[in-house]
Amino acid sequence: MPFITFTTTKTLTLNQEKALKESAGQLISILPHKKEENLMIHIEDNQVMYFRGQEMECMKISCQLFHTTEYAHKKEFAEKLLKEVERITKIPVEQQYLSIEEFENWGKNGEYL
Repeated sequence: MPFITFTTTKTLTLNQEKALKESAGQLISILPHKKEENLMIHIEDNQVMYFRGQEMECMKISCQLFHTTEYAHKKEFAEKLLKEVERITKIPVEQQYLSIEEFENWGKNGEYL
């Protein structure tokens, strides 16, 4: 189950939140064996964040994955997702950071794998 958190200083509209969810849902399939039907998303808007020593519109995106994925797939996913975030929120890609964490063990469906 992939898990993506979007954290931003900007106050997002419901339409922007839905667009982020839909875009992430489509793009997650770039990563092998990842599907929208297993994707969990958390959106935190209107957060106090400092970037480059000052308050400005920015976004931190965290993506957690069960098992490792090849670099090329992560690169494609990251580049497309960051562009989509810019299109949807108007936060420039230069003011976004994305991290991808991969876990060999994960709990789901009442068991730890």
